[in-house]
Amino acid sequence: MKDIILINLPTNAWYKKEFSKNNAMPPLGLMYIATVLQNNHFDVDLIDFSVTNMKEHEFTNYILSEKPKIVGISTYAESWLALKVISAHIKSLLPTCLICAGGAFATFTYRDVLSKSHVDIISTGEGELSILALCNSVIHKQGAIPSIPGLIIKTPEKKVICTSISKRITDLDSLPFVNRELVDASKYNIPYTISTSRGCPGGCIFCSSKSFWGSKIYMRSASNIVAEIMEIYTKYKSNVFQISDDTFTASKNRAIDVCSALINSGIQFIWGCESRADVITEDFARLLKKAGCNKIQIGLESADNQILKSLNKYVTIEQIENALKILSEQGFFITLSFIVGHADDTTSTIKKTIDFAIQAKEKYGAAPAISVNTPFPGTPQYSLLNQLGITIYNTDWNEYRLDNPNISTRHLTLDQIRQYYYMGTREMRKLS
Repeated sequence: MKDIILINLPTNAWYKKEFSKNNAMPPLGLMYIATVLQNNHFDVDLIDFSVTNMKEHEFTNYILSEKPKIVGISTYAESWLALKVISAHIKSLLPTCLICAGGAFATFTYRDVLSKSHVDIISTGEGELSILALCNSVIHKQGAIPSIPGLIIKTPEKKVICTSISKRITDLDSLPFVNRELVDASKYNIPYTISTSRGCPGGCIFCSSKSFWGSKIYMRSASNIVAEIMEIYTKYKSNVFQISDDTFTASKNRAIDVCSALINSGIQFIWGCESRADVITEDFARLLKKAGCNKIQIGLESADNQILKSLNKYVTIEQIENALKILSEQGFFITLSFIVGHADDTTSTIKKTIDFAIQAKEKYGAAPAISVNTPFPGTPQYSLLNQLGITIYNTDWNEYRLDNPNISTRHLTLDQIRQYYYMGTREMRKLS
C-alpha cells in the first residue's frame, strides 16, 4: 500500500506526442516532490502516463491494491479532459482518497479544476513543502490541512478556501537530488534532466513563468549543479543530460563556472540547454561547446523588432541572428522556436517571421519549431485580452493548445491566423 501516488497525465495534443518521440523527458517536478516525500519516510509511487500504457482495468486493480490516501496529479491545459476522467475514476474506487492537483494550469484555473473535476485540493506554485505538509496532516495527523500554506481547498459543501500563500524555496541547494529510480529511464529519449533554477529573467507576455514562480529567480550554485551531474555520471553511468531551465544562461557567470568545472573534470559530457540570444558571444559559445553543450534552444518568437518589443522579449532580431551565426560556426544543433498570431502581428510580420525561420535553417542549420499564440491562464496577455484586442473563441480548456488556432486579434481574423499557422507548419515540415 502506498501513502501517496503521483501521476503525470497524458496529453491529447499531437505536438506534444510528436515532440516526445525524440525528446521524452521524465516529469522532474513530480520527481522532486516524490524524493522529498521519500526522504521523509513516506511510501510513494510515480506513474508517468506520457510513457506508460496502462489499460483501465490495470489502473483500477493498481489503485484498489495500493489504496493510496492521497493522489497527486500534475496538470496542463492539454490534459484537462484526462484530469476530469482520471479524478472521477479514482473517486469512484476510493471515495475517501484526497486528490490534489498541481502545476501552472491548476494554480491559475483552480476554481474550474475544483468545481468541474473530482479534485479536492490545489497545490499552488512549488509543491515540495506543501505536499509534504499535506502528507504529514493526512497520514500522521500533524496539523490541519487549512493551515498549510499554498493550498486551495474544496470543502464537502463545495466551498473554496484559499490558505496563505506559500513561501518560495530560496535555497535550492537545500533540495535533494531527485531519485531517478522513481521512473524507468529506458522509456525516455532524454532520461537525465537537471533543473538548476526556478524563474525566468524574461517578461514575455505569452509566458506564465513569472506569475507561477514569482518575479525573482532563485538559482542553485555551480558546485551543487556539478555535484548532481557527477552523480548522474557515477551512479547512473551516463555522460548525457539536459538542463531543463527556462534559461540556463540567466546568470552567465554561473554558467561559466559550471562549464569550467565540467571541462576540468576531464569527462566528455554531452548536454543541451536553452539560452537567450543576447548573452551569446564567440568566447561564451566556445566555452559551452568545450564543456560538452551541443544543443541550444533559442526563442525567436518573431522576426519583427516592433513585435518583439510589444512582447517584452527584451531582445532584437539582430541579436538573435548574431547568436545563430555564432552558434552555427561553433557547430551547435540549434532549435529556433517561434509563434504566429501575436496580438500585434500582421500578415506582413508573420510572413517576415516564417521567411526568417526558413533562412535560419538554410544559413545556420537551425531547426525551426512553430506554434500558435495561445493566451494561457497566468500569462500577462490572458489578463489583458481586451486591452490587447485578443478574442478567444472556444473557452473549453481542451482547446488551449499551441497547435490549435483559437483567437483573433485587431489585425488578424481566426481564419487568417489558422491559414498562416498551417502554412508555417507546412514550410517547417519541408525543412525537417
